[in-house]
Amino acid sequence: MEEHVEGTMRESIPTELILEIFARIPTKWLFQIRCICKQWYNLINNDPCLPAMHLAQSTTSEEEALILTHWFHVKHRKSTLQFITESPNPILEFPNTGRYDLENSCHGLLCFAKCGKEEEAILSNPLKHELHILPRSTALSRWPQFTRYGLGFDSSSKMYKIVRIFFRDFDWTNRRYDLGAEVYTMGTVGQWRDIVQVPHYPLYRRGVYTNGILHWLVNYEFTHDGDLKSMVVCFDFKKEEFNSIPHPEFSSKNSNWFELVDLRGSLGMVDFSLGTHIEIWKLKDYEKKEWVRAYKIDIHPLDGMPINQCIEVVGVIGEDEILLKHFDMLVVYSSKTGGLRSIQTLSGGLHMDTPQVYVYKGSLVSLSL
Repeated sequence: MEEHVEGTMRESIPTELILEIFARIPTKWLFQIRCICKQWYNLINNDPCLPAMHLAQSTTSEEEALILTHWFHVKHRKSTLQFITESPNPILEFPNTGRYDLENSCHGLLCFAKCGKEEEAILSNPLKHELHILPRSTALSRWPQFTRYGLGFDSSSKMYKIVRIFFRDFDWTNRRYDLGAEVYTMGTVGQWRDIVQVPHYPLYRRGVYTNGILHWLVNYEFTHDGDLKSMVVCFDFKKEEFNSIPHPEFSSKNSNWFELVDLRGSLGMVDFSLGTHIEIWKLKDYEKKEWVRAYKIDIHPLDGMPINQCIEVVGVIGEDEILLKHFDMLVVYSSKTGGLRSIQTLSGGLHMDTPQVYVYKGSLVSLSL
């Protein structure tokens, strides 16, 4: 029967047309139908053109929320990854003990870094169940807890690259530091290589990749000189250069009151400093650096607790809805009605740290580049 179906497909439908159809089908469906015949299996798994075609055609309907959980026991910790809409069985288990945090995502690939003094970075395509541990750098960090990794795509070379920013030297008492930066290119046999230019300040929280550029907030603890013009540092993977970009005028320049978020391919900046509500600004025109206020969410925090300590903006899902994490509860804000509704409680019992939640859109991009 399989041979008959495969032969009929090969004779009646050109391969180019099959690829055009596959490029419009959600990623998870493609993995479900690839076993129908050998031709489909080979095209979905191995065709070199399909991943890029699929990225160009993918829609917002593919967005799902991923939960990164951290299980701890007496002797070890373990991190797992799962979708909130499916069974509690993880789609990815990290190979080594310890806690891993997400650094950023790019084209359906996720970049994780191990927390603590032992540096380790991992790339994964969870839908393809692929996981790749990056080679360790020979340049040691004096303060590994503040090392940042970031994944991005170089459109000129068609290669994926990882940037690493670390402390070559560090003096906590006087807040003096010497930063270093390296780049690793996937699909090559090379090692980490130094880049001369480094950011002016250490980086804070995970990055957001948009427009071929990765963005972070600066770490406010190190901006003691008072000359901070922008809280947003960016890295261009094509030019391999750091820069800063302007943002709206805020009443505070303390990056602890802000976070960056991916607004469906546009850079977003969340302002928690206002006390009674959250404002989410969107970089509407990247070339002109034009920002607009996209959302205003009224929040009533607990007495005496800052909003940014109880609310996290996860991202955009569904029909222009904002997914929020309120302690161990997932809440959705509707831009149409202005209302909030709870959709799920995150609970894993006594043996689970507070889980992290991300909006994820899968892809066919493989780590075996």
